[in-house]
Amino acid sequence: MSEKKNAHTIARSSNTNAKATATKTKETAGKAKDTAGEAGATAKTAASGAATTAAHTAHVAADKAHVAAEKAVTTGRTVAAEAPKKAAAAAGSAWTAIKARKVLTAVAGAGAATAGATAAIVLRRRAARRRSPLARLTGGRFGA
Repeated sequence: MSEKKNAHTIARSSNTNAKATATKTKETAGKAKDTAGEAGATAKTAASGAATTAAHTAHVAADKAHVAAEKAVTTGRTVAAEAPKKAAAAAGSAWTAIKARKVLTAVAGAGAATAGATAAIVLRRRAARRRSPLARLTGGRFGA
């Protein structure tokens, strides 16, 4: 009979242990569920923050690209506006030179004549300097 009591006591003890384990398992499952819910909320918050940051970064990049495009357009307009003015100025200078070709020819001829005369004078003086004073006095007959 003592075996029956032991078996019955063991069964009751096992039943009590099983209930306690089941209760602890339920509590742990509840805590895990709460933790998972908090993790899900944190993940949603992080994803929302990341999406907001990405949207802001894309907006800033688009603004910078827009500013760069405006600067490029402004520079292009400036170059396009000034190119005809420069071409007209160059053409005007060329036309003025063509109209004044007779004057330019006369000035160039006078400049060439002056340069030639100056060269002749300089060469004569250099030739005279090469002689000694006696040679210059006698016209080159003595003291050469």
